[in-house]
Amino acid sequence: MSATYAVLTGDFVKSRSIAAGQYDIVLYQLEQLLVTQARALGCSYSFYRGDAFQILLPQPAEAVTLALYIRLTLLSLSRDCKISIGLGEVTNLRRDVKSASGPAFTLSGNGLDNLHSGQRFAIHSQQSSVEQVLAVPLQMADRMLSKLTARQSEALLLYFLTPGSSHENIADKLGTSRENVTKLLNNNHADYQLLQAFIQYCHSHITRSLG
Repeated sequence: MSATYAVLTGDFVKSRSIAAGQYDIVLYQLEQLLVTQARALGCSYSFYRGDAFQILLPQPAEAVTLALYIRLTLLSLSRDCKISIGLGEVTNLRRDVKSASGPAFTLSGNGLDNLHSGQRFAIHSQQSSVEQVLAVPLQMADRMLSKLTARQSEALLLYFLTPGSSHENIADKLGTSRENVTKLLNNNHADYQLLQAFIQYCHSHITRSLG
């Protein structure tokens, strides 16, 4: 049986409204995240059209986690993006992600094109049961993320990217107090424990479903 990959296709929201100076910052921060994740997960990525990106991930169970990190990175900069995850075979692996092909790419690309207005997350799989089970949790996470402030997003991103870090350590990086970090992580929209449970649920289900 062929290996299953995850392909994440993303598109910045309202990219034309991003000023040139901020656009450089957004791209830099996103690429810094992807460089780090490429080392950890073995993924490859490519930017195209100036406001879109595509990521090939050989560890499909990590797809939702990576998508969440990307959204939090952009939200921390008061920006956002749409992301469609495709889970399936890749029949034509290429060094340049944009020129690769296969069902995972088709599912991801078509999924992005078919996102409903206001929707930012979607997942599609060659195994239909995967997307049926994860569709509602993704919609709920999408709603939660859409209500976060930039500061809340930044605190959550630091928490997830530095596992085991205390609130004091996160406070030092944010230049604020431990008490304020606790408030940011336990916000009314998407507290860190709820998002952690969401990540673990998606990871476990994809792992079981894809074997």
